[in-house]
Amino acid sequence: MCSSTLFAQNHKRVNGLVTDTSKTAISDANVLLIAGKDTLRTSTDVDGYFNFSRIKADQFSLKITITGYQEFSKSYSFGKEREMEIKGLELRFSGNMLKEVLIKGKPNPIRVMQDTVEYNAEAYQVFEGDNVADLLKQFPGLEIDDEYNVKTMGKEMVKLRINGKDFFTNNVKDFIAKLPAAIVAKIQIIDDFGDEANFTGIKIGEPTKMLNIVTKPGMNKGQFGNGGITGGTNDQLGGNANMNLWRDTKQSSGGLNYTTSNNGAGESENMRLSANHRDKLGKYGSLGLSYNIGRNNSAFKTEQAVETLNPLGTFYTNTKSSGENKNSNQNLGSDFSFNNKKIYLNGSFGVSYNAGNNLNSSFNNQLGIIKQDRNNNSESSNKSPRVNANVSFSKILKNKRNSLSANLGFSTSSTNSDQNISTNTLYYDKDTQVLEKDSLLSRNLISESNGQNVNIGINYSLGLKKLKDSLARQALNFSYTASVMRSRNDVSTIVFDNLTNQPRFIDSLSTQYTSMLINQSLGINYNYSNKKMRYNFGFNTRPSLMSSNYLNLHQKVNNNHINYSPNINLSRTITKGKTISVNYSGSNNAPSLYQLQPVKNAQNLQNVVVGNPNLKPSFNHNISSSFNYVHIKSGVSVQTGLNFSTTQNEIVNNVILLPDTLNSLKQETRFENTNGTYNVGNNYTLNIPIKKNKYSISYSGNIGLSNKATFINSIKRFNKGINFSQQLRGTLNLKQINITASTNYSFNSNNNINLNSINDIALFNLGQVSGATFFRTHNYRADLNGSLRLKKLNVNTNINYSVTNSDATFNNQSNRNVKNLNLSLSSRATVKKSYFVGFSASKQINAGYSLANTNPFLLNANLSKAFFKDQSLSLNINANDLLNQGNNLARYVSGNSIIDSRTNQITRVFTFGITYNISRFGGKVFRVDAD
Repeated sequence: MCSSTLFAQNHKRVNGLVTDTSKTAISDANVLLIAGKDTLRTSTDVDGYFNFSRIKADQFSLKITITGYQEFSKSYSFGKEREMEIKGLELRFSGNMLKEVLIKGKPNPIRVMQDTVEYNAEAYQVFEGDNVADLLKQFPGLEIDDEYNVKTMGKEMVKLRINGKDFFTNNVKDFIAKLPAAIVAKIQIIDDFGDEANFTGIKIGEPTKMLNIVTKPGMNKGQFGNGGITGGTNDQLGGNANMNLWRDTKQSSGGLNYTTSNNGAGESENMRLSANHRDKLGKYGSLGLSYNIGRNNSAFKTEQAVETLNPLGTFYTNTKSSGENKNSNQNLGSDFSFNNKKIYLNGSFGVSYNAGNNLNSSFNNQLGIIKQDRNNNSESSNKSPRVNANVSFSKILKNKRNSLSANLGFSTSSTNSDQNISTNTLYYDKDTQVLEKDSLLSRNLISESNGQNVNIGINYSLGLKKLKDSLARQALNFSYTASVMRSRNDVSTIVFDNLTNQPRFIDSLSTQYTSMLINQSLGINYNYSNKKMRYNFGFNTRPSLMSSNYLNLHQKVNNNHINYSPNINLSRTITKGKTISVNYSGSNNAPSLYQLQPVKNAQNLQNVVVGNPNLKPSFNHNISSSFNYVHIKSGVSVQTGLNFSTTQNEIVNNVILLPDTLNSLKQETRFENTNGTYNVGNNYTLNIPIKKNKYSISYSGNIGLSNKATFINSIKRFNKGINFSQQLRGTLNLKQINITASTNYSFNSNNNINLNSINDIALFNLGQVSGATFFRTHNYRADLNGSLRLKKLNVNTNINYSVTNSDATFNNQSNRNVKNLNLSLSSRATVKKSYFVGFSASKQINAGYSLANTNPFLLNANLSKAFFKDQSLSLNINANDLLNQGNNLARYVSGNSIIDSRTNQITRVFTFGITYNISRFGGKVFRVDAD
C-alpha cells in the first residue's frame, strides 16, 4: 500500500486549453508531450482541452500541430507544483499557402461551442465574385439587409474582427461587402463580453454579438480598394480613391470620395476623406489612429399621406415639403492596448465636431375630425463638438488566482442650435368648413447646452481554493462603479411682431437649467468555471441621485432612487454540439433634458412639448437565453433565443388633445413615469442540410408578447399585443444552379414598424401617440430566387409577392390593404474574355396606397471593357431606368398611424466611368462584384 501511495505521489499532471487567436477552442489538435525518454500523445476535445497524467520528469516540452495552423512548441518546468494548468496556448494561422486538398468527407455546416456558433464556409456555395455578405446570406439564423446590417436571432452584430484581431474600424457593414468570400474558412458568431473579460475570465452582464472571420491559410494579408471617375446625365460628376493595406496586425487605409449630381429636387453633393492606421506597439501592444471628415449637402422633396386613429376619431393629413440639408462632420480617434498575459491595458481617445444647416418649407392639409391648413417655413443651424477618453487596466496578481481591474472615463460635449420658424395656420369652422382665422407666428428658438461625464469602476476578484476538478475555478468578485453627469441648458424664445417685426423675449417659453446625476453600483458575485460550464450569480445595489436647478424659476428639484437587481450569467456545454446560456442585466437610465424642462417647446405649434421636472430615472431589467444544437453526423441545427424585458418608472408620453378658442384642436405632449410595460420574445431556426448541404430546408420565426403602457388625454391605458412571424425556406445548391424558395407570414398587433425610417412625422401628424397601437398588421409574402452560373454567363431571377393588411381595433371601415408583386431578371455575359454585358429588368405592381402611384417597369443595361491580365482596369457605361418609370413609394405603420411616403428622385440616368479595382489576398487576385 505504501508503495502504491509513493508511486502516485511521484507522478505529475498537465492540463491545457488550445485556442486560436480569437480565443475560440480548437478541437482535434495533435498534442505531443516529451518528458525525458517518455513520449505521450493525445488530442484536444471539442472544447479545446487536453490532459496528461503519470508524468515522472520535472521538465517536459509540448508540441501541438493541426492542419492550417503554425506548429506550437515550448518547454515547461513543474517546479514545486505537481499539477500544472497551461492556458493561453494560442495557435496562429499558417502563413504558407497549402495545396488544395479535396475534402471527401462531409463538411459539417455548423459547430456550436460555449459562447460561439461557427459556420464552415466549405459547406456553402461560393462563386467567383461573391463577397462575404453573399456568404452570410446563406447561413441559417442570420439576417442581412440591403445596407449590410447583420442580425443574429434578432440581435445586431456590432463588431467585426478577423482571425480574432481588430480589423481597421471593426465596423461590420464597412467590410463584408468589400472582402471576397473565397478567402473565408469559417465565420464565428461570438457572444462578446469584452477584451477585459477575456483577460480576467470574469464574464458578467449582457454580451454583445461579434462577427469573427477566420481566413484560409495565408489569406491574412492583402490589398483591396478601388479608384475611378464617373459622369452622368443627371449632372453627375464624381471621383473616388480608396485603398486598404492589410498585413495581419499592420493595417493602413485611406479614402477620398466626391460626388455631385441633380437628385430631382436640386443639387446633391457628398464628400468624404478618411485615413486609418493600426500596428503593433512593441511585443505585446498595439496602436490605432483614425481620422475622417465628411460633408453632405442635399436638396429634398417629399410627400406624405397619414391616417391617424384616435379615440376622438380619425385624422387625415397630407403634407408636401421641400428644402435642403447641409451637414458636416469631423472625427479624430486613437486607441491602444497592451497584453502580456499578466497585465492588460486598453485606452481610447476621440474628438468629434458636427455641424448642420436645414431649410424646410412645407404645406400641411388636415381633414377628418378637424379641417386645418398650415404653411411652415424654418431655417436652423447647429454645432456639436465632443471630446471623450477612456482607459482600462487589469492585472493578474501574484498567486494567479486573484485579479484587479479598474477603468476611468471622461467626456465633454456641447450643442448650440438656432432656429427661425414662421408658421401660417388657417382655421376652419368644424361644421361649415368656412375659414375663421388666419394666424401667423414667427419665432426664434436659441438653445445652448453642455455636459460633462466622468465614470470610474473597480473590480477585485478573489480566487477561492482549488476544487477536485483541476480545470475548475471559483472566485468572489467585488465591484464598484460610479458615473457623474453634469449638464446645463439655456433655451431662449423670441417672437416677432407681425406688423413691426420687432423681437420680444418670451420668458414663459424660455428656461435656464442645470442638473447633476450620480449613478452608482455596488455588487458582489460568485463565479465558477470549468471546461464545460461557466456561471456567476450575485447582487447589485444601484443608488441614483439626481438634482435639477431651474435658475429662471428659482426652483430646485431632487430625485433620489435606489434599485436592487441580481446578476446572473450561465453558459454550459451540455454535450458535444449542444449549448445553453442565460444572462440577466439591469441598468439605470436618466430622463433627457428635453423631458425635464418645465417650459413649453413651441417648435411645432401643433404639438407643444412640456417637460416634467419631477421625472425619476427609469430602470431596465433584461433577461436573455439561448439554446444551440447541432447533430454531429447529420448537421441538423437548432438555434433558439428567449428574451424578457420590463422597465420600472418607464418614461412615456402623455398626449393630450385640447380644444382651442376656435373650436379646433391642438396637441400637447407631456411626460410621466409609469410601470407595467413588458416584452417577451422568442426567436428560433431549424435547419436541415441534405446531401452535403446541396439541399437544405429551414424553418424559422419569432413569437412575441408585449404590454405597452401609454397615456392618452391623461388616461393610462395598456396596449397588449402579439407579434408573430413564421418562414419556411428551401434551398438547392449545385455547382452552376442555385434556387431558393420561401414563404412568410407575420402578424403585429403591438409594434412600431419601420419607425426609424420616418422623418419629422411628429411635426405634421396631429393626434399621433408614440407607443399606442391601434392597428393589427398582417403580412403575407412569397419569394422565389434562382441563379445560373456558367463560365461566360450569369443569370439571376427573382419573384416576390406580398400582401399587407392593417386593420384597426376600431373604426375599421377603411380599406388599408397594400399589395405588391415584384418580378426581376438580370444577366451578365462575358464576350471575348474582356467584354462584359449586363441587363436587368423588373416589374412592380402596386395597389392600395393613399398616394397616386404607377406600376413601374424598370430596365437597366451596362457594358464594360476590362484591361490588363487581372482585369483590374475597366471602362463602364450604365443606363438606369431606360423607361423613366421609377417610383419611390413606401408604407409604414407607426403606433396609431399609417404613413404612405414618396421622395422625388431622378431615376433615369446614363453614366460613363473608368474604374481601377484592387483585390489581392495571399498573393492571389480575387474578383468582388458589386451588388
